[in-house]
Amino acid sequence: MTYRLVIVEPAEIDVDKIYAYILARSPQGATPWFRAFLACTKRITLQPLACSIAPENAEFDFELRQALFRTRYGAAYRCVFTVVDDEVRILRIRGRGQAPLQAADIIER
Repeated sequence: MTYRLVIVEPAEIDVDKIYAYILARSPQGATPWFRAFLACTKRITLQPLACSIAPENAEFDFELRQALFRTRYGAAYRCVFTVVDDEVRILRIRGRGQAPLQAADIIER
């Protein structure tokens, strides 16, 4: 079964900010980062329940999962999502060094 992908607004903003940050510092790295993100979204729409539970899961009243993806130089990013019926809802994208997510950081739509 392939799940329908929904990227909520805070996650879209995360993608835009991370892409712009990488583009400003390493123009040749921005497109590969975005491709890695797209590959991650494809992977989680095919097998979302194979992804690990996010460390912040205990703080929420719904299941919070994560899928990791990396840049070509190994910097790890987390795609944080939940599964609702036949949808995968990407809630946030996190880079290394960012604080754990809190309830105020998540808008589930």
